[in-house]
Amino acid sequence: MYKHITGIILTIAVMVAAIPSHTYAERVTNKEEVYKFLQNAFQAQVSLSEEERSMKEVNELLDPYFSKEPKTQFLKENLVSENGKFFTLGSDAAAYYIPFFTYTDNTKVVKESGKVYVYEYFPENHEGPVGYDSHYEGVLLEEKEGELKVDKLLGENIPVRILNKAEGHEEAAKQASFKTPDNSILLNKPSYQFGFLLDPFDALFRSGGMLLTENKQGIIALFEHQEVNGQLAAN
Repeated sequence: MYKHITGIILTIAVMVAAIPSHTYAERVTNKEEVYKFLQNAFQAQVSLSEEERSMKEVNELLDPYFSKEPKTQFLKENLVSENGKFFTLGSDAAAYYIPFFTYTDNTKVVKESGKVYVYEYFPENHEGPVGYDSHYEGVLLEEKEGELKVDKLLGENIPVRILNKAEGHEEAAKQASFKTPDNSILLNKPSYQFGFLLDPFDALFRSGGMLLTENKQGIIALFEHQEVNGQLAAN
């Protein structure tokens, strides 16, 4: 019994150790978190038009969201001064603001090497005060001193590899929706439950392998492990 408990603990430890550590930018996997961050960054920009502030207050408002380059671009283009105080003027076509993302499935979030690309395709629209042709708009987020910041306002300059990567993810998600195995079937099988009582280490290994496996090679390795166990039992 003691050996079985020790085996279970070791299995859990191995499974936890197999999960790689990531930078903060890589850990932001939830699109909603990215959306919220950008909405707050945009609100910080907009709030500069609501009242006059000192330059220190302006920087304190923007620094949690923007690195030096995009902040400087934004302030140079939009900030005005009056009687030693600073504010921005409202405009429908102001430059260097966070794009007017819809924050829906049309707003793409792509991670690459610790960076996060966020972009959206905007169809042609010539209604309202500001018309525009079809185009992309995007921003690049990157970790700066342990915190996620808007590092660059990309405009239409979204790297082609990022566009292709997003399309590839969408296609893979569509295919996975038809192929995703139901691990609960394995866990609910009487043979699995009985096997857990006889050898919990092997049962946890098999179920853990199903949960951690993310590619064909991993699945093949899992079946090879089961085949070896079968051969050993036969001998």
